[in-house]
Parts: sequence; structure tokens; C-alpha cells
Amino acid sequence: MYECGPNDRQELEIIQNLILDRLHYLREKKADITTDGVLLDYYSLNDEIIGCILNDHTFSPIILTIIVIIGAFIAYRFWRLKKKRFKRF
Repeated sequence: MYECGPNDRQELEIIQNLILDRLHYLREKKADITTDGVLLDYYSLNDEIIGCILNDHTFSPIILTIIVIIGAFIAYRFWRLKKKRFKRF
């Protein structure tokens, strides 16, 4: 079982390279790729790592700050636009 961590993207790249190497090896040997246990384990690990990446909801403080600033700017512009509309009438 794979434990999620900060290096998930690097781990994904490594496991995908291992999958490609194993596929090339099995094709050279003319072996059945559907029943190879090592390849199936690699695929299982690949799925777990992808799950970790897709479920990663952590944001760095810099990204969170940028999102808050953009949201505040949009709210301010909307408020100013609304304020100008009421002055006309």
C-alpha cells in the first residue's frame, strides 16, 4: 500500500518509467503482458499514486494568498460597479 507524500509526482514519474521498461521487456520476451504479476503490481501502485495526487487538497500559503487577493479584488470591483449603478438613478 502506497502512503501519500510530498513527492507523489516524482514517484508517479518513476513508476510510469518502470511500467514502460517492463512493457518493453515483456514484448522482447514475447510474454503475456496481461498476466505478468510485476506489471500488475506497477499498475496498482500507479493507480494509488494518481489517487494521492487527485485527492491532494493542500495549498501552499503563497497560492492561498494569491487566491484571497484575487477574490478581494473581484469583490471590490463588483461593489464599486454596484455603487455606480445606484448613483445614476
